[in-house]
Amino acid sequence: MKRGILCYLAQDEKEEEISYNLEELKELARNIDIEVKDYLLQRRRPDPNYLLGEGKVQELKEKVERESIEAVIFNLELSPRQILRLEERLGQVEIWDRTQVILEIFRHRARSREGKIQVELARLTYLYPRMLGLGEVLSRLGGGIGTRGPGETKLEVLRRSVRRRIYHLRQELEDIRRNREVLRQQRIKNAIPVVALVGYTNAGKSTLLNALSLSENKVLAEDRLFATLDPVSRRIRLPSGRQVLLIDTVGFIQHMPAKLKEAFKATLEELSSADLLLHVIDLTSPYMDRQVAAVENILRELGLIHRPLLKVYNKVDRFTGIIPVDGLAISALHGTNLPLLLNRLEEKLFPVEERTLWIPFTHLGELFRARNRVEVVEEIYTPQGVRVLLRGRPQDLRVLEARIRKKEENVNK
Repeated sequence: MKRGILCYLAQDEKEEEISYNLEELKELARNIDIEVKDYLLQRRRPDPNYLLGEGKVQELKEKVERESIEAVIFNLELSPRQILRLEERLGQVEIWDRTQVILEIFRHRARSREGKIQVELARLTYLYPRMLGLGEVLSRLGGGIGTRGPGETKLEVLRRSVRRRIYHLRQELEDIRRNREVLRQQRIKNAIPVVALVGYTNAGKSTLLNALSLSENKVLAEDRLFATLDPVSRRIRLPSGRQVLLIDTVGFIQHMPAKLKEAFKATLEELSSADLLLHVIDLTSPYMDRQVAAVENILRELGLIHRPLLKVYNKVDRFTGIIPVDGLAISALHGTNLPLLLNRLEEKLFPVEERTLWIPFTHLGELFRARNRVEVVEEIYTPQGVRVLLRGRPQDLRVLEARIRKKEENVNK
């Protein structure tokens, strides 16, 4: 692994927040094979040339030389000017910012065509404004962020090429978005409820998906940040025998780069059409409250904070403290309380009510078609039709009633 150093510019953060951010950035760096050996902390306004102050940059230069540092990582996003000045001062050392680190992780983790398109779009839109005059940054377009090499030759040709590539990637994502919309409409037509998993990265969403899924085709679930990026859907069976669709989305992280949210828009749109959000929370994380707040902030930005939501506190098998009362404690890995979770999902997705309908004999086909979604409690036959007492989801009962009414209107025309 490469030897690295973290540079943290603090402004209004408290010590606890700084400690958490440093640990998270250290873990992000580890995921791109950079081992953090030291860190520098400074409280001040960002310097337009170096982000850090002049004196701190000199201290950083001495540490780089003394400790044979190969990579320097900053907690804030660097401007093209700052990258250029830092490269001039620090010499042959890789310069990273937090956004670049996350993009590099995503680049290595994407497997599906859609995931690769989203990540490439995010990387190119991030790098494009940083190309002008920056040979080291420009070279990263070829071999990946963090590599070095010449890049200023044929700059304008490359800029035009990147613009065209960004345009085509956006067109491909728009095609994907339209295809997803067709699938969503089909699910709505077939009355298949959708549950979307949300949560901080490494909370155990993929493990839970595997534990509940009816499919033998399991998704990658590892104890690391952003283990899976690609959207995955699996059918699960509820205690009543009903099936619903469970969708896993990209894990969240605090201060999620705007370019990532923009590129993953097609994937995140799945959340807006879900009947229920299942917020998976790592009960063992010492920063659980902060991670929950980060997820809720992203949901608020996406306009989803008021969507129906169920909290599940995962990894209860490794926890000995007080469990929050606003959710259900589970272990996705060991199956603890998963039957109870399925019951909760059924209660949320299929709230039951009863309604009496009178159906003419000529329209009984509508009732037969609805029998897999509503329960017939009682039937009273009359000379003209059947009076039925039905039990089911309010929306299913409304759909059935509307179809019968529409048929009656067509008959009476």
